[in-house]
Amino acid sequence: MVPDFSRTPMRVILLRDVKNFGKKFDVKDARDGYARNFLFPQNLAKPATPASLKELEAMRKIEEREDEETKSRLRRIADTLRGRSITFEISANENGEAYGSVTKTMILRALREHALTTKDRVEVKLIHPLKHAGEHEVEVEFEKGITARLKIILEPEKNKKTAA
Repeated sequence: MVPDFSRTPMRVILLRDVKNFGKKFDVKDARDGYARNFLFPQNLAKPATPASLKELEAMRKIEEREDEETKSRLRRIADTLRGRSITFEISANENGEAYGSVTKTMILRALREHALTTKDRVEVKLIHPLKHAGEHEVEVEFEKGITARLKIILEPEKNKKTAA
């Protein structure tokens, strides 16, 4: 009888999250074929040897330190945004209804000009585009679960009269 090597588990260290399998830095048992034919070629995992397990601990510590630095930097940015406002001039009729609207993209662009770096993952929680003049409050959600509320002010453009 020939042994079935395809079902032999192999210990691997995940280098990235793998859907339906595990998270980054998990040490998992994977079938030999799955590890050799999918995880290793895609650079999703590497074999769990004693040396790589020691390296894993060092990588975890570095990752944790970087996460803490990112969280503290994002908390500082969130604290500076709280209580601040961003003003947009919009074309509007006499009732204050905008001819256009202020969207998430426009708010993100303004935030990137003032406080954020391009590597920061940020989401503006906006149910619908802002279309009325006045003050609106918007929630800004950073990565790592950090949030801040930001005031958006929409002001109608001043009428520009041209000489005839």
